[in-house]
Amino acid sequence: MASDLDFTGKTVLVTGSGRNIGRAVILEFAARGANVVINARDTDTDRAEAEEVRSEAEKHGVGALVVLGDAADRDTVARFKEASEQHFGRVDIYVSNAMHRMYRESFFDTTDEDWHYYLNQQLTASWYLAKAFVPAMRDAGWGRIIHMNGPNAWTGSWAAAPISSGKAGLHALTKSLASGLGQYGITVNDVNPGFVDVTRDSGLDDSTAMRRAATEQMAIKRVILPDEVAWTCAVLSSERSGAITGTVINIDGGRAVSH
Repeated sequence: MASDLDFTGKTVLVTGSGRNIGRAVILEFAARGANVVINARDTDTDRAEAEEVRSEAEKHGVGALVVLGDAADRDTVARFKEASEQHFGRVDIYVSNAMHRMYRESFFDTTDEDWHYYLNQQLTASWYLAKAFVPAMRDAGWGRIIHMNGPNAWTGSWAAAPISSGKAGLHALTKSLASGLGQYGITVNDVNPGFVDVTRDSGLDDSTAMRRAATEQMAIKRVILPDEVAWTCAVLSSERSGAITGTVINIDGGRAVSH
């Protein structure tokens, strides 16, 4: 039914939502009536992108708020909470999608600083979000939490051990939260995109060869679109998805990994 994906009156927060998947998720929910909280890092470029997303969201007649800062910083997440509650009352749905710069270094070249940075980006940020927003969801008896994960959580990566380890830990956090929060009407799931058509960091843009190799391994023989990931987030957040929790939804074009 059409009303199943009507989020009028709900508030959705998406970290890392100035571009790419996060932007698509914000606009998907805004188009379906939700108030949205947009997050990006506090740089001139990121600020401009976030403001553009806010302008696009507001065209749907919903409330839109930009909160800048790094979701891996506890004080920043506290500001997310304060600003969201001041403007919209509470956050009903959040998508932990904090973006990070790409990383490709072998174990031997990975420093302790690299380890802690990426572990914080992939895992600690989601812990801070849960501590900030879950209590109000519990009190309301309803909530939806989505962690944006990735194939490296299951396959590992020699060239990105800190990211892979953080993603694997994130899945464990998803399972842990789901096991205790279901009784309060809160679901917690991983969305696991494959090779998505996004803008990546300078110097690490997708080459033609890389894209060809990725698409050849997928049944659909094309890259995945951010809107397709956003649609999945909306479905997982609907009322009729209340029995889906603690699981992984692969959006990989037919190249599923074992989990």
